[in-house]
Amino acid sequence: MALGDRKIPEVFNKKTGGSKDARSITSARELEIKAEYDAGVHVADDGMFNTIAPALYAIQKLSEDIDELRRYIIAEVGDGAQGPAGAKGDTGDTGAAGATGATGARGPAGADGADGADGADGKDGKNGTTPTMTSLNGSSLPTRRGASGTLWNNRGMVAIS
Repeated sequence: MALGDRKIPEVFNKKTGGSKDARSITSARELEIKAEYDAGVHVADDGMFNTIAPALYAIQKLSEDIDELRRYIIAEVGDGAQGPAGAKGDTGDTGAAGATGATGARGPAGADGADGADGADGKDGKNGTTPTMTSLNGSSLPTRRGASGTLWNNRGMVAIS
């Protein structure tokens, strides 16, 4: 909540020139008033004191209230910087779950796809030479299937056509 507007203007001010008004005093006059206040003239002069005592009493109580407000603001509110976040509140109850619909039957299987095109024939091995088991190495075999009964390298595995 923001502060409300002032109820009355200042008691006196130090406006000068064109902005000077009925409440304007000079800096010298303000120093005189302060010196009289510091010296306690308003209390020492019985005639003046009896006249203004009720107003002084009210001002004293206002001063104490302001000091209490100042103490509270510093102790409870702080300097205006945002403090740490407070604890998180409880989570509200979970609402009712809606009904789950029935699961439908599985649809029919789709048609088989078309057969892929045949690959190109690989290079035939040498005629009449089949490697022996002791010298069999897949890297020396063709990588395509050859004539029936021949060996070929099927992705790193030796296969028979």
